[in-house]
Amino acid sequence: MSVAVFPYDNNVRVLMIDDPDTKWYILSYNNEMMLRKIHTYLINNKIIKNNIIDSGSWKGDNSIPWALNIASTNGTVYAIDPSEENCEYIKKTCELNRITNVKVMQFALNDKNETISTDEEIKFCSFSKHFTGVDGKNKTESYTLDHLLETKQIENIDLLHLDVEGMEMKAIMGSEKLIDSCRPIITFEQHLNKDDYVGLSKLIFNKNYQVFLINEHTPHHAPDCRNLMAFPNEIYSDKLIDDIHSHLNVKILEKLSL
Repeated sequence: MSVAVFPYDNNVRVLMIDDPDTKWYILSYNNEMMLRKIHTYLINNKIIKNNIIDSGSWKGDNSIPWALNIASTNGTVYAIDPSEENCEYIKKTCELNRITNVKVMQFALNDKNETISTDEEIKFCSFSKHFTGVDGKNKTESYTLDHLLETKQIENIDLLHLDVEGMEMKAIMGSEKLIDSCRPIITFEQHLNKDDYVGLSKLIFNKNYQVFLINEHTPHHAPDCRNLMAFPNEIYSDKLIDDIHSHLNVKILEKLSL
């Protein structure tokens, strides 16, 4: 039986199911090394201690290590992905590892509740680039995070992680009540030459956040792909950023002037 070890996530060990995609999962520990180290620092220091949303969760390469790391504080990870195949992979991996604090949710995030579709393969597609209304061959439901909050499907969010292939702006626009009530740290992926990362960052900044670029290239993506991290003003301080940099031994968080 294969085992994936995540050295930047407190060395958590994950037993792997027998599946063709497992070889990619095992290699994923080395993706976004600095991003993983930052999240782990925030978890270890109880800055993130409650529930986490991992949207665009793929096979759970973030959801499952995070779930193992927040189990001691009774935190839950909401793993959101529109692909039935991806969701089943996460469920089977959690069952194998006896992980009970991951809630798998099969749909996409949006700025409204509606059916969306694509002619691309849902397990790794971009609805923003290949959106075909409801006429595409592959359909999925999409919801706002505010709807999930209001219907008590999610609660008490400390971290909102968005890797939703160009739907980040819509996901944030559908999260105003969640952001106002929970005040989570927000991590989101953007293509600096294609996405309106400045506009999205300003939208978050105007919610009383400080926004940082994590100057680390995201593997297996175009050279302009980066993650950004936004801290609510209640959490943010220069000392926090200095402490993170000291822990990483490198200054990689670049504050955006918005």
